[in-house]
Amino acid sequence: MAAPPSRENLAVREAEIKALVEQDKREEAGKMLFEVIVSCAQSGDLKNANRLRDWLYDVNPMALSDIIKANEIIEETLSGSIDEQFLRTWDGLKQVLSEEEFTSLYHCLEEHRLDAEKQVVKIGSRLDAIFLVTAGNLRVSCQCGGKNVQIKVLEPGMMIGENCFAPSCWTVSLASASPVTLKVLRHAQLRELCDRFPGFEAKLTGYYEKFNDISRLLKEQGLNRRLFQRFTVDRRITFQVIDKNGRIQERAYRGELDSISRGGLAFILRIVNRENRRMLFGRRLLVSVQNEEKKLEFSGTVVAIAIHDFQEHDYAVHVAFDNQAAENVIASLTLPEEKEEPLIPVEIPEIENSENEEQ
Repeated sequence: MAAPPSRENLAVREAEIKALVEQDKREEAGKMLFEVIVSCAQSGDLKNANRLRDWLYDVNPMALSDIIKANEIIEETLSGSIDEQFLRTWDGLKQVLSEEEFTSLYHCLEEHRLDAEKQVVKIGSRLDAIFLVTAGNLRVSCQCGGKNVQIKVLEPGMMIGENCFAPSCWTVSLASASPVTLKVLRHAQLRELCDRFPGFEAKLTGYYEKFNDISRLLKEQGLNRRLFQRFTVDRRITFQVIDKNGRIQERAYRGELDSISRGGLAFILRIVNRENRRMLFGRRLLVSVQNEEKKLEFSGTVVAIAIHDFQEHDYAVHVAFDNQAAENVIASLTLPEEKEEPLIPVEIPEIENSENEEQ
């Protein structure tokens, strides 16, 4: 395979193409762009080949033969470069996705090889990625009663990714039980695939759910990860964002309290824009709840945002308290309270100083 064009050479060629377009020499620009696309594809630089192929549509949309040929070259390169072991291991996933979706997924994956007994993910981490076990075994463990308990072992052809489809912190730890080869799909690449292929996320989520049995396994083994008893509560709440300097933002948002324990609470929030979920994830909030006597305030960090009602765009926002709440405080909130008006969608970008923190 030929070496891909250097970054500098590619930048020079792109500048030349842009100059031709500005001079309205689109046919000449299209020919030059086609040559660069072929060079990138044949050298294995499929990211730039796809990017430049999309540009060709704009530069010279009438160059149908070059557009078609560029697509064919890219697809041939994609199909012919998938590792045979990966094809065998992930044949089940290949049956769920289209050929183009499967090959595109493959080229978005990072490969990591680890020796035995190496930690991959810690409980509480915010690593938003899906791990595909291609060779070896991956041990899945959690904390129950202050002890580290093994729940299951992932084998080749199985995947796990607690917080890629929905923002959350990992509630399990992952470690290699043997030398292991992992393919890793980051959230950014997942979003690119979802934008490119409508329905891709639903297909991948459906396949992933075959292996998402941790809650069932815990129940079967009589294990409980919760430190405190959780109570179902039906009350209205308001919350405000606490910025990185500890300042409480003035604007307050409304939600509906769903459950609470001494360690945290969950409230229901209507979020229409999916990206707003990640804007909220990991932020510190001041949550206010009115009981019969006074307003109670709890500060904590958003550790998970899970779907509650897909049709209504309602999500359960889970907040871990900065400090444990007293038992009598929790008890004062467990009496039912009459519901008020329905929830309205929240637009997180309107919160002042709400720039997203590094993951």
